[in-house]
Amino acid sequence: MCISQLVELNAYVDDMEEMGYNVYGISPSDPGSHEVLVEGQGLQFDVLTDVDGNVGQELGFIDLDAQQIFRGYTAVNAETGEMITEVDYLVGENSDEILEKLEDL
Repeated sequence: MCISQLVELNAYVDDMEEMGYNVYGISPSDPGSHEVLVEGQGLQFDVLTDVDGNVGQELGFIDLDAQQIFRGYTAVNAETGEMITEVDYLVGENSDEILEKLEDL
């Protein structure tokens, strides 16, 4: 996700947490750059490091053959264990749509 999308998503963190979700970003960048990003943009969620891309590959956000990284999100309902993963280049910009999907999950 680009910085502007993270900032837009940040506006909906309270809504997501009220629904019972914990919000995290995941990126292949190093932890130091994440710390600067979180503090500099005032993000209310942590950005985790996936330097080797293992989590991204497992969730379908990294395609090694095509050498591509896709933007998107994964949500897990803690009560039911149901999970949704979507490649979504508008994450942050379409937060209302994502909130609806989280409510349905």
